[in-house]
Formats: sequence, structure tokens, C-alpha cells
Amino acid sequence: MQVLVTRPRGQQQALMDAPRQAGYQPLHSPALHIEPLPVSDTTRRVLMDLDLFHAVFFASSNAARLALAAMADIWPQWPVGVHWLAVGKATAAEITRWHLQPTVPDGGFNSEAVLSLLCLQQLTEKKVLLCRGDSGRELLAQTLAERGAEVVTLPFYRRLPCAAFHCPAQCNWVMVTSRKAGEPSAKKFHLTSGWWLPGSEWPLISVRNMPVQCEWRPVPMMKICWPLCLLHKEHE
Repeated sequence: MQVLVTRPRGQQQALMDAPRQAGYQPLHSPALHIEPLPVSDTTRRVLMDLDLFHAVFFASSNAARLALAAMADIWPQWPVGVHWLAVGKATAAEITRWHLQPTVPDGGFNSEAVLSLLCLQQLTEKKVLLCRGDSGRELLAQTLAERGAEVVTLPFYRRLPCAAFHCPAQCNWVMVTSRKAGEPSAKKFHLTSGWWLPGSEWPLISVRNMPVQCEWRPVPMMKICWPLCLLHKEHE
């Protein structure tokens, strides 16, 4: 069985190792290209007040890498008393590279899991900075604002479709790690708009009517592994 990993180039290795260790053959074709955004004057002014924030959240390892690089240009020493929040383990590892102590949810790699963190429960008159791409779910910002926080969102990159993305004819499954990354696959296989469930873990799209059961569910970083869509015919 062959599994197509669609992570951006240079970020696919961990996800290719998982199916390989489980006896499957991983393939790679990046669905998205990560393009860093210039640090604007507005972004720089916000980062100059970094010490006023109760918490800083990084929506991905890309967000952490680019945002922390911009912060380090302004702050030779990191401000104290800030909660550095990661959406998952890869993002936490990137934060650690900058000699900071990240806080990461015990379970889940999404906004719902982040919202369960203790430091985000009582937020009246507190500021929270969200570092992310130029698009994404708004649940986190909305919920934090409802809890009384002043939320500031800064984009540090954009995700662009890769023109060269393709799914080999022999591929059985396509693995996607975000709704944006899944759009090229959804378009290729004519999936309906409901193929992605908000808050779900990374789905597998069945290309060849494979069984619903995913044998390598216990693989690290794959807390739930299941196809959201089973196509009714093979696509060559």
C-alpha cells in the first residue's frame, strides 16, 4: 500500500517515516509552498511590546521559526513572564531551539486542545499574541476574545499551492495535515466541501476504495488516523 505525504518540502520526513515503519511505502509530493512574509512596520511595533503579552501562541513550526527570528532581532534577551504556547510537539521543538520553555497541550494538535491550557482560562485585561500564516481557523482568536483577552494576530507566512503537486496513479492514500493542504487533493478527486471536519485530526483520503480501518493508528503524531472520505471508484 502506498501513502502520499503532502507536507511542504523539507518538512515531510517525520510523516514519511511513520508509514514506512508500519510497512507501507511513502511517497511525497508537496501540496503547499511556504512563503515567508516581510516583517512590516506594524508587526515590528507589536513585537517591540512583546513583554506586555500574557501569552504568545505559535500555530505551526513555520510560525514559530519565522516569528521568533523576527522577535530575536528586537529582543536580545527574552521578556520574562510570557507563556510561549505551541500547537504541537514539532512547534514546541522549534520554540525550544530559541532557548524558551514551551507549553504544549497534552492531547490533540488543534485549537480545541490549546484552549484547554490552564493559562488561557482567565484572560480578563490580558493580551494574547497569535503568530500564524495569513489564513486559518478563527476559533482560537474568537474564544480568547470571549474569555476577555485582547487578541492580536500577526501573519508571518503564506501557504501557496504547488503547481507541481500530483498524485501517482499507484497511490492508495493521500495524507493531509490541514484543510489548506488538502484542497489540491480534494479538487483532484472531486470531493465535496464537507470532506474536512473542523477540529479533526489528520485524515487520510482513500484513492482506491481501501478499508476504513487504519492499521498504523498508534504511530506518534497520528493520534487518530482515519479516512474522512472513501471514493466510490478508482482514479487512475
